[in-house]
Parts: sequence; C-alpha cells; structure tokens
Amino acid sequence: RTSLKSSSSSSYRGNASAHRRAQALKSSQSRRRDALAYARSVVTGCGKDNGAHASTVHADAAASAMNAHGVVDEARDGALVDVSTQATTSSSLPSSSGLTMPEWMWDDVPHDLSTKWYVRSRPRGARCLVVASKGKTITRSSRDGRTTATFQSALPGGSARTMRGRGSDCFCILDCVYAEDEKARKDDHHHGGVRAGKYYVLDVMAWNGAAMYDCDAEFRFFWAHTRLTQECEACERPDVAKGREFSFAMLPWYDADTNGVRAAYAEDIGVERDGLLFYHKEAAYDVGVTPLVLLWRDAVTSRFFAHDEGASAVLARVGVNNESSPHIVSLAKSADGAFFITGDEPPLVIAACDATPCASSKVVAHTVSLAPGRVGRFLARGFDVDVSSGVVRSADIAYLGPKPNATMAAADLLSKILFNARAKTAVSLDIQRILTGASQCAADELIDADADDMMM
Repeated sequence: RTSLKSSSSSSYRGNASAHRRAQALKSSQSRRRDALAYARSVVTGCGKDNGAHASTVHADAAASAMNAHGVVDEARDGALVDVSTQATTSSSLPSSSGLTMPEWMWDDVPHDLSTKWYVRSRPRGARCLVVASKGKTITRSSRDGRTTATFQSALPGGSARTMRGRGSDCFCILDCVYAEDEKARKDDHHHGGVRAGKYYVLDVMAWNGAAMYDCDAEFRFFWAHTRLTQECEACERPDVAKGREFSFAMLPWYDADTNGVRAAYAEDIGVERDGLLFYHKEAAYDVGVTPLVLLWRDAVTSRFFAHDEGASAVLARVGVNNESSPHIVSLAKSADGAFFITGDEPPLVIAACDATPCASSKVVAHTVSLAPGRVGRFLARGFDVDVSSGVVRSADIAYLGPKPNATMAAADLLSKILFNARAKTAVSLDIQRILTGASQCAADELIDADADDMMM
C-alpha cells in the first residue's frame, strides 16, 4: 500500500487547482451583492445566542478549540472504490460560522504567486468571527457558529465607551484567531490578572458600519492595519476600566515573492504558529470554502505537520494497532445514505458506504448506523489521485465510528485530506518548491515585460 500516489507530475500551470482559482476569482469580481445588508444580518445574527455559553473564553476552552483547529479539527484490500462521481448532496461544512475557509496547498503553487498573492503566518488557536456592536463584542466559533465569548473591547461599537458619540449602526466584523501563550499566562500574575489571550486579526469584513466584504484583500489588509493601529485602542494592553478586556493584534503580511515567503516562513509572531496562509490580492471576502485563500504547513511552521493529534487514542479504542503513521479523516454520509463525502462545495464522493469496511471488529456501530448528514472518522491507508484533474479515483479507507458531536462537525476538505496524506510521504509540497514557484513567477513577469517593450 502507498500513502498517496499520483498518476501525473505536478505543474504550476493548467491543472485543476489553477482552473478552480481562476473561476473563483472571476466569480468573486463579478458578484454583485448588498454587502452592507449582509453585514447587518451577520451583526443581527450574532446578537442571538444559539445555545452555547456567552461568557468570556477560559484557558481550558481555548486549548480545546486550538486542538480542534490545529490538527484533526479534528478499503478493502484489492477492491478500491471508484470515487470519480461528485456528490449532489450538501456538505456538512458549517457555513453558519460566517468565515472564509481556505483550501490546502497540497500539490501546486499558483503561477502568479509572487505578483498576485500575500502570505502571512497563521497563529495556532481558536478561529472565530468577532462582531462588535451595541456596546459589546461577541465571538463565534469557526466550527459551528456558536457563541464562545462576550466581552468589552476597544473596537468601534464593541463597548459602552466606544459607542459614545456613535450611532446605532456602528459595528465591526473581523476574522480572528484567539491565541494564548504560556509566558503571557505566567506573566498575568504580575499584572493584576490581565488576560493573557489575544485576538490576532486575519481579515476585516466591516469597520465602523462600513461593509468590506466586496473589497479586495489588498484594500482590506491596508484598511485593517490603519484602523487598528492608528484610529482605535484595540491593540493596546487590556484595561478593563477602559473597556478593553482583550487586546487585538494585526499580523504582518508580505508580498508572496521569494523575499516575502522567506520572511513569513522565518518570523516569530509571539505565539505558536500553525502554518502559512496565502491570500489572493484581488479576491473579495467569500464566506465558505475558497481556493483564493490557501493554507500550507511543514514541520517548521507547525508541530502538527504529518501528525494527527489524538490518532493513537482513537485507534486504541477500536483495537487498531501497528499503524506507524496513521491518517484519520472525517467524512460525512450523503443525504441519500449511499456515499461518504468531503466538506467541499460541492462535496466530492470518496467511497461508497456499502463498500467501506470497519477498521476492526471492535467498531461498535457499522457504517449503516451513521445517519445521513452526520460525520464519521475513517482510517485512510491510501489514495489514487490524478493530480492534473484533482480527482481521487480510488481510496482505501476503513470506518472507525461516528465523530463526537458529529452534527456540528465539518467533513474534511479534499485538499486537506490529500495534503495530510502527502505530508506522510517524501513528495509533500515543501518550502523550496514554493520558493521556486515564486521565483519562476517573477522570471515569467520579466520575460513578459521584455516582450511588451520589444513590441512598443
């Protein structure tokens, strides 16, 4: 068995990923929506509690969320299953989170990386939607959209203090990661219990009542940096008396040329990192899965690279042993109950339910007992992938049982599954290939510029 085999070599141009990015950019730029109306609906929705606690995030809850986001967000021998058909059922991805969901850069580097993309570090932590409105700040989980915290912040509209002199239509919507480090937690005892956690801003979708969902990333990043660092006190040290229970930080970003990629790859952002994020400069903020934001990691940028946290415990519970580098994936059962599908939009079929065995005799519930729409865990032992088309032609998987809280859990994206499969092999997309791609892009730009000069 092989962890992953590709039927064609990867290419920087003309493959399925490049086509998907081109189509997504075209759609993003041509879309016409009432961004302000949408932003107001997000604010209104955030004011309604949906069953989760609305108290401030505690350290143990944050740690649990970090584990979920950090790793596992969380086939029968000789009879591999044909999975070339796309599912027609909806995926289990929780669009209620209101956040963009990156695809994983598993095989190809965008051909325009150095000229059309940004790169920045991704902190290890709990991804969340942050909404400041009507004198309070609410955060919602990226996993299921549930309220995880309510507090006072220095964002416009985020506290009684920042509401003064502003109208009722003052609000902010941010895409953040809540992170905590051990040093800051220990230092808390010397600063009167000031909270150690910090919200690291990845993106901004609305600021002081102005919606920016349809603005390109180049503008959104500049706007967020300017407003956060120059026009409010949100980035200053927490001070409860001044309505700042937590502080915010704008992470640095770089042009994704060779110098920028090297800078992001080597930087220290003050907290543990979990990979690099690449953003297309011209893309609007799209809620849901998008190939215009890409996630990548290796052993330098993430301690979860090639490692499924908790995999050993999951396998031990069902008596599966001798798996040196286990790969556990999460898949949803299709609405018709016939297939196991990914969390892509639209979802992709990975295997037929009636052809997927249990990983061992200790798996209490068979695949037929998993209800349609719910998510299960699977031990993945191999995939046959056509890199040029992005199609998984067959998969060797075995059922491990339902995923806890499966009605709220998201099935893995195909790009995540393939990224993690390759991470366990010697053919993973490494930093040198990304740098080579950025360098090739720069060289191509020079050639095109010279050709234009010759024609003038």
